[in-house]
Amino acid sequence: MTTTIYTVLLPEATTPQERESLATELAEQGILNGDSIVDALSTDSADLSLTGQYAYGTYYSELLAGELEELANSQLSGVPLFDGAAARAGYYEIASADVEPVHAGGRDIWEWGLSLTKKGTRKTHFRAVTPAPSEPTAPFGAGDARTTAALPASATLVRALDSRSAPTERVALSPTETVSGAYGDLDIYDVGAISIEDPVIVYDAPKDAQPPVDVHAYDSRGRESKYITADNGRVRAWQSVFDTAHEFAPSAECVLENGLLRVRLDEPDAGDQTASLTAERWDTATDSWTTVDLPSYSDGLATDWVPVDVDLTRIGQASIHALVEFEAVAGDAAGDIFRLDLRLFRGWSDVLVTIPPSESGPVPPALYDRLEPIASGRVVDPGVEQTLVERQEVR
Repeated sequence: MTTTIYTVLLPEATTPQERESLATELAEQGILNGDSIVDALSTDSADLSLTGQYAYGTYYSELLAGELEELANSQLSGVPLFDGAAARAGYYEIASADVEPVHAGGRDIWEWGLSLTKKGTRKTHFRAVTPAPSEPTAPFGAGDARTTAALPASATLVRALDSRSAPTERVALSPTETVSGAYGDLDIYDVGAISIEDPVIVYDAPKDAQPPVDVHAYDSRGRESKYITADNGRVRAWQSVFDTAHEFAPSAECVLENGLLRVRLDEPDAGDQTASLTAERWDTATDSWTTVDLPSYSDGLATDWVPVDVDLTRIGQASIHALVEFEAVAGDAAGDIFRLDLRLFRGWSDVLVTIPPSESGPVPPALYDRLEPIASGRVVDPGVEQTLVERQEVR
């Protein structure tokens, strides 16, 4: 069975080099509403070293190699390692990664090596989300002030705590609804209804249950469909993007997806000057993606607004933020430029559209009309952050 770290495959040929003693000591300082700070005190050896090869032909080997290298450079913390040897399963930080083609003149086979620092297991840590609600300028806001958090439907022991260390309050939580997406069901929890101030939500879930239902960014690499299907199965043609500095392939789309909504942004590049914004929603009745009808210039909008620059500013497990610069290329406001933040959250069926602090509203009318079918009516950014909490701290 192939080992997987988060969503990136590590072929069976992987050679583990496990250390019985943990030579890498970590000093970890955590606060309830902040990220953990991890300082490497010594790096004599990793807790787990893995090596292997991607030998699947130029396209797929390069795709996997790029994903692994970006995952190592990402801000994702405590990612799960699962399948493969049960003794190695757990949550890890990627201390370093070395990913190179075997032959300087070819890119069909890539060698890789990972150095992993173990954070814990399901028996030592709970998964957790820490909400930090805020109210950005949301021009599509329709008074919906809900603050929610979405967890995989397989999550158990869902609790709200008042502290990560020695909590004095804890409340069992029940979902207010369950939504079905392309990759699994999600339970929705009403954070605003929790009686605890500034709660931390902890839970347990199988290590392979959450990665598919997280929010993801993709580089379409010029391929229309996410998967290539053949007689012997299908493989993913889009590359997962984990690094905000990712350079997209020529003629590629930046795709934001959470299993419920898919937003495709095609900015101009040297090979293709066309630009477009399209969207799809998951249809549970047909188990397929269906196109969302976004009004366009050809439909009678006064101005043709297109995305000309997509800047991924945050890639997390629970949310992805993209600052998008739109340009009016035809019509009444031709030549105008307007920027918007698009924020997609786990479990949301729409995208939160906000006006960044550097921009002055209101949103131009034709751009407003174009985005309205996929824009959320909510006014609160839940600010959910994915993390791990040690069980011993919350006993």
